[in-house]
Amino acid sequence: MQVAAQSAAQDSTDFVPGNSNSRQVHVYEESEEYSRYVFVNTVCCAMREDVYNVSVRCKASRATTDGDCAFSRKHRFDVLEEYHVNFPASYAYDPQSKVAAPGRYRVTLPKGYDAKRAEPYPCVVCVPGEAGFGPRDGKASLSASIAKTKWNDECQVILVEVVFNTPTWLNDSATSNHESYLMKVVLPHFRAAHNVGSMSLLGYGTGGYGALTTFLRYPLTFDRVVAADAPVLAGYKSIEREWGAEPLERGARWGSFDVAFPNDSDYAPYAAGHLVEDPWTLKQLNSHPRARVALLPGNKTRAELEDFAEHLADCGVAHDVLTGFEADDIGREGRWIAAAVKWLSQ
Repeated sequence: MQVAAQSAAQDSTDFVPGNSNSRQVHVYEESEEYSRYVFVNTVCCAMREDVYNVSVRCKASRATTDGDCAFSRKHRFDVLEEYHVNFPASYAYDPQSKVAAPGRYRVTLPKGYDAKRAEPYPCVVCVPGEAGFGPRDGKASLSASIAKTKWNDECQVILVEVVFNTPTWLNDSATSNHESYLMKVVLPHFRAAHNVGSMSLLGYGTGGYGALTTFLRYPLTFDRVVAADAPVLAGYKSIEREWGAEPLERGARWGSFDVAFPNDSDYAPYAAGHLVEDPWTLKQLNSHPRARVALLPGNKTRAELEDFAEHLADCGVAHDVLTGFEADDIGREGRWIAAAVKWLSQ
């Protein structure tokens, strides 16, 4: 397999997996057959032990969201085998394609990146809350702001920023497939083309909430997470107290919540407060001597993140709170980024 971007040591490259013919091209060996349903039966399966530790989860014989179904060799799309159309040996983003991808990703490689290095590079998956890479053609994107600190060069870390066409909570529901697209398409596609080892998550706003819940749902896949100014109370406007419902004073409306979670049942699998109460999840979160979760309160979510930190403590989850940004408007740029990546490099 040839690795795209070997010669572009520090440049960022945009990818839209699953379409064809322009921008960056990935070339695969002829022996690697795959169908129009993007890697599910081949590349993903070949990488499953490395990427998702599926074998570990299977031995535990426990019902899980960690990818057992996603990487089953008998995938649900197999019944459509006769209608499959094989891709050519290479493909990339086709702006004329009539099939709309829900998102795309941008890779920033550290200086001196070596695709054949024996030790794989750690990676940080960046998830902004807003749609797209931001103004000025992404020059003020989250990954661009991290790259400006030179942290990824000094620590030899690959940055991959995943953005969607709409504000994201990284969930699946009747109106969204962002979690599936990340886990079944983007990450396998990205890992197949780059020398990647451990992966951590970094996000802010609704993207921070999505990064947090994705980490809690896949604690064997990801190493650590920083959730900055994340609305852990989601789109709710009141909170139940012992004395009754109490209105929430929040710094934002989070109107995208109703779109991402049209029904209460859609939200239940992504409720961060409930996810940390699961005994198996607790065991994974505390399996390492260092904290794997960091919360960074901003001016929109200070109160609820403080409450959530108390909930983590009550559940016995090792965590850190990065303070000093409670008055800041957390976004693609800002001084909070330096604190977040410093914590990730500990």
